[in-house]
Amino acid sequence: MELQDLSKPFTIHMSHSRKELLDIIRVFKLPITNKNDKNKKQLQEAIIEVVRFLDSVCSEQEYFFINCKEELIDYLIKQNPAKTLTIKEKQDVMMTAKKLISYARNNYFLLPSGYMDTIEVYKDTTYIAKFPEIPSVRKAVDLINKDPKIRDKIEMVIPRRIKKQLEKRKAVKQLHTPLYIKRGEFILSFD
Repeated sequence: MELQDLSKPFTIHMSHSRKELLDIIRVFKLPITNKNDKNKKQLQEAIIEVVRFLDSVCSEQEYFFINCKEELIDYLIKQNPAKTLTIKEKQDVMMTAKKLISYARNNYFLLPSGYMDTIEVYKDTTYIAKFPEIPSVRKAVDLINKDPKIRDKIEMVIPRRIKKQLEKRKAVKQLHTPLYIKRGEFILSFD
């Protein structure tokens, strides 16, 4: 039996990382051998070759939210939705987040952190809140939301994929955190 090419040729967008390509292979159970030994370019070629000859792919609703082969191809062709920033833009967002974290750690005093008023803090926070896939941004926004001087709390819309990853990390942390309870009478003395 000869395999038939069932789709048009396509190329995978360069914004998809090697790690994400490996995740796609794992999640959609693509029959690619020695996948861990291949570089990004080789993985792209292997995925294109396999996907073009597949009849269908299994539906996935946990990370990629893809139901059919056409949606997978469309996802691969387009820019990675988690990587909409250029390197320079990401560096700017990271520096702003670090500045906001510094502001929060200085007990929300404006001048040591380089801010002149809370409006600047609020503007910076609303700007970086658009990028919740960066961990330091999530931390900065959480800290700024605890600032008593800022009345309007800033909400981030965290993508479902990031939420799932955070939930898994939290579950793993909770599994490995032992809790010891000792009951009885205790005498504390302070010298």
